Amino acid sequence: MNRSGAVVLFLATATLAGASAACDPVKSDAIAALGDDAPGVRNGPLHRPGQPCTLCHDGQIGDPSAFSVAGTLYETPSDAGAAVGATVSLVDSVDSGYQATTNQAGNFYVTPGQWAPTFPIVRAVIASAGGGTVVTMQSDIGRNGACATCHFEPAGLDSPGHVYLALPDGGTPP
Repeated sequence: MNRSGAVVLFLATATLAGASAACDPVKSDAIAALGDDAPGVRNGPLHRPGQPCTLCHDGQIGDPSAFSVAGTLYETPSDAGAAVGATVSLVDSVDSGYQATTNQAGNFYVTPGQWAPTFPIVRAVIASAGGGTVVTMQSDIGRNGACATCHFEPAGLDSPGHVYLALPDGGTPP
């Protein structure tokens, strides 16, 4: 096969793969339910805090880069204030670990090139920027590395609410 034939084959394959992802009604509906980006915030590390990052960042052709684990940390359960500079320490089922730091939006993300965990993730610990507050998650992270898959608003029977570092009275979450 000549070089131009290989390019045509690649483009046809990429188009079919992108089209099949776009034809997934469950995924399309879930993405549509997220709504629009916040005004004035362009795509990048600071966008869409508190949303399930791996819904879009799944590595499919045409999507943004893949994340193996990603989420947003907040200061308190009732406040949308980002926990900036917090540390997220993760350990998977084969005792491999990774540590990430939250940005100005409270977001953190890990690409598969940085760390590809073997699920479940058996230890997740968050610590405030100064290290004064440390919170350990009490359950495993089964198979989805997007924190907001389980941690979404409002807190209730379906969700513990967003991930936060401190209670409004200054206490530490359970």
